Amino acid sequence: MRRALLAIVLSGIALAGCDRLNPPTAEAPQGERTEVPAADPNFRHDQTEDLSGFYFPAGEVGEGDARLLLVFIGQEPEFQAWEEGERGGGFAPVMLEFAGGERVLPDRYTVSDDRVRFEGTSEELGRVTLEARLDAGSLALARRNLGSDSEAAMEGTVTAGGRNYGGVKFSWSLGGG
Repeated sequence: MRRALLAIVLSGIALAGCDRLNPPTAEAPQGERTEVPAADPNFRHDQTEDLSGFYFPAGEVGEGDARLLLVFIGQEPEFQAWEEGERGGGFAPVMLEFAGGERVLPDRYTVSDDRVRFEGTSEELGRVTLEARLDAGSLALARRNLGSDSEAAMEGTVTAGGRNYGGVKFSWSLGGG
């Protein structure tokens, strides 16, 4: 009898200890909900590969202060922050930089593993767009070689200062200018 009573007591203690390993979750108070901001449909990305880096035009695109220096594509956290409404500091996950020091931030963008579409507005340059195709193989090679002597990782059309520049080839680099 003593053994049976001891077994029952020990079983009760063991079962009581189970809650300590998996404590019950607290329920959120009624009426208090954490709202996740709605994503802005003007800004979308769905790339599965890391496209981040600086893309430099292989030739001259524009003249004087309107000459395109680079296209910047950021990393996943930068896309998420921007798409959740965090703006400021003259920085965006996709932006174009020009010789006159003009950094054009997006009014809209769509980025995927094989495409970059960008539209922004500049006081100096007016409407600025980029419609480009990414070459995954060339980008992978450039990343392995840290950008040196590789084929164009991106090719597309840039509009700036009221002019279109087609067939622009871009090389990739880990660091800017």
